[in-house]
Amino acid sequence: MSKGNWNSLALLGGVAAMGAAALVSSLNSLRLLDWTGLAWCAALLILTVVAGRFTINVNSADGASQNKKSFADAFIFLAAMMYGVGLATMLAAIDGFGSARRTKDRRMTLFATGTAILSTYVAVLLYVVLTRLLMQYGEVRGTEEAAPLSLLLLPLCVLALVQYFLSTAATAVYIAFEAGKSHLRLSRESLVWTSMTQVAGASAAALFYTSWQGGGVPFLFLGVLLIVMVYLLYRFNEQRIREFRRAESEKLSHIQEMADLHMNTIESLAIAIDAKDQTTHGHVRRTQIYAMELGRILGVTSSELDALRAGALLHDVGKLAVPEYILNKPGKLTVAEFEKMKVHTVVGGDIIRRVNFPYPVEDIVRFHHEKWDGTGYPTGLKCEQIPLVARIISVVDFYDATRCDRPYRVGMPREDSLALLRRMAGTSFDPRVVDVFHEQIDYFDSLIAQQDIQEQVTSYEAGMTDAAPDAGLASEVLGTPSDDDAGFRSISEVQREVFALHEIAQTIGSSLNLQDTVTLVSSKLRAIVPFNTCIIYLVDEKTGKALPAHIAGENAEAFARRRVKLGEGVTGWVIANARSMCNTSPELDLVGISEAVASSVRGVLVSPLVCEDGAFGAISLYSTTRVSYTTEHVRLLETVCQHASTALNNAMMFERTKESALTDPLTQLPNSRALHLMLEQRLAECQRLNREPLTVLSMDLDSFSEINNNYGHGIGDRLLANVAGVIKKQLRQMDVLTRFAGDEFVALMPMASRDVAVMVAERIRNAVENHPFTVRTAHTQHVGVSIGVACFPADGETAEELLTAAERSMQRDKHTRKLDPNQAVFTITAIDAFR
Repeated sequence: MSKGNWNSLALLGGVAAMGAAALVSSLNSLRLLDWTGLAWCAALLILTVVAGRFTINVNSADGASQNKKSFADAFIFLAAMMYGVGLATMLAAIDGFGSARRTKDRRMTLFATGTAILSTYVAVLLYVVLTRLLMQYGEVRGTEEAAPLSLLLLPLCVLALVQYFLSTAATAVYIAFEAGKSHLRLSRESLVWTSMTQVAGASAAALFYTSWQGGGVPFLFLGVLLIVMVYLLYRFNEQRIREFRRAESEKLSHIQEMADLHMNTIESLAIAIDAKDQTTHGHVRRTQIYAMELGRILGVTSSELDALRAGALLHDVGKLAVPEYILNKPGKLTVAEFEKMKVHTVVGGDIIRRVNFPYPVEDIVRFHHEKWDGTGYPTGLKCEQIPLVARIISVVDFYDATRCDRPYRVGMPREDSLALLRRMAGTSFDPRVVDVFHEQIDYFDSLIAQQDIQEQVTSYEAGMTDAAPDAGLASEVLGTPSDDDAGFRSISEVQREVFALHEIAQTIGSSLNLQDTVTLVSSKLRAIVPFNTCIIYLVDEKTGKALPAHIAGENAEAFARRRVKLGEGVTGWVIANARSMCNTSPELDLVGISEAVASSVRGVLVSPLVCEDGAFGAISLYSTTRVSYTTEHVRLLETVCQHASTALNNAMMFERTKESALTDPLTQLPNSRALHLMLEQRLAECQRLNREPLTVLSMDLDSFSEINNNYGHGIGDRLLANVAGVIKKQLRQMDVLTRFAGDEFVALMPMASRDVAVMVAERIRNAVENHPFTVRTAHTQHVGVSIGVACFPADGETAEELLTAAERSMQRDKHTRKLDPNQAVFTITAIDAFR
């Protein structure tokens, strides 16, 4: 046990023992009371218990609630004025226990009770002594219980002050000992309100005493009014503080969201800049990780660390002013081209200056190409003149840039890049920054691996995933064409390929429709690469398998149901490894295909469809006449795949976006937008078909907010999804169920009369209300549902009219169910049938 806990235990024991002794001593004095005195004691006891239920919090300086103080002090003080120490101490014990018994810490309850007894006992004793002294000094006859109020005011103030000081100080010391601190500061607000409560209690006691002495009901009323007003003021202030804190919390949350949005915007801009330089998202993310971790190790300030976070993303923003042919030129730049390249630091610095970042991002953008020996650009700064953040960015940017392939050179292994960096330390780079970076490179690379953004050239030949088919990899045949092929293709073949590739490049991205895109790819591919069957596979995100998105040529039905696991067969291996493969045994890719079809295939060529995140599909070509494909065929197919990958990825993203825009993600039902589209379409059909009937059901769960409040929104969301499933089972196959908003569902019932709709509504109501929805283990919940019916054309001829009518009918049903749940079905039938 810690020293602080021993101190608190010793204090608790001392206060409890002395409090018990004081309470026993006080109870002995109550034996002398007559029946009238006992009646007043009982009345004061009841008033103390009732007033003790109204408390205020005693908070520490950090805002944590430590104890509670009640409004029963007025009756404790009155008991002291009427009967002395005995009754007042007993009432203090009852009030102290009642105020602290709700705390989970039983030791705190015991301490609070003991403190209340002891502080009241000591304070009342002082009150009695001071009262007797004043009576003797003023030559007042009688007892202190019957003394005039003018004589008792000073002792009463001493009583209130001593009791408040002792109880507050003891509580603060005990809590400090429990927390292991030397002292504990209570919040100013708590001190103000507890002192106000103490003053109000003393004032109310004086008024009650005056009323008891013959002042009548007005003084009693004023005392009660004083206590109530102080309590109400405290509650209003507490509510104001809660609202203020909630507003501050929302404000801070909004500020954080805006900061995250700004950083995401910066990152998106950085990706766009790097895309122009033909680098990847991984480069800016790796540079950011390297820079921030290196900055922490070098001990940069928090402001400089924020600058590294943003500057790592924006250091090349000035490249927007550099022509792409210079950025991606293969080979060394000319003097004129290099001068145009150098402009990007100045342009970038001017752009960032307008943003007015509160940390030195401009220094990074403007000076990250300065060199340690002063030969850099744009201003030729030297050594320590270069801002530290710019020196950090220059090292990490150079390292990652040399590790990755670029259009004008291939990437280096880690050892070669580090060796080059060490050689350039002292001339181009800060030697201390390079040394620290070299020492921590293993740690940095481990962070990169955790982020899964490895795109750097490794120091070894990477192994292939799973078991690769025993085949010829495309990389082994891509290169200089064989002597048999080189130079012998006819001019017409070359022209045909050029025109086909040009047409693909020009038209392949003209449509965002997935089927149009895959059909276009296969049709244009036939002109340049021979095949009997072309299958375009796309990976399904839900199953993780590659499915045929389009099949052109022979035996389409045989391949239509094929599902390819990643890494399995030729196609699966190509997708898993993002590398082309050809001239292997076709049987490896024809598992599950009928023997007649499999035996007829003699050659196979597969190339991956690749995006930034890796391969998401493949184009597989099968030939029944050609045993092998040439290097030119592989090159052409890969060229087509490069164009097709972007178009197909955009088309898939468009399809997913379109689907998500019309589908509720929680219940997988059509959402309100889809409802309006379908309802408009159905109404147009009904108009064309001689005003054919159409019914709209509006359904709303009863008291669903209680589910969220009692079990949480996660359970509520799961219950909504289950309710949707129950309702859907009660509808006809032609009916459409949608999630309209929150816990409200809307169903469209084509060709359904009002009688049919009412019958279905009753069936839905029974199914939902009788279904036990599991909310916790071994605990179920039943929910009710209110349903409204609207029919075309009787209740409206437009979508808005029908939805409004159904909503009103549902609200009437909900109101009727609250009055008498057994009349809900009758309400739907009777009211809606005779509108």
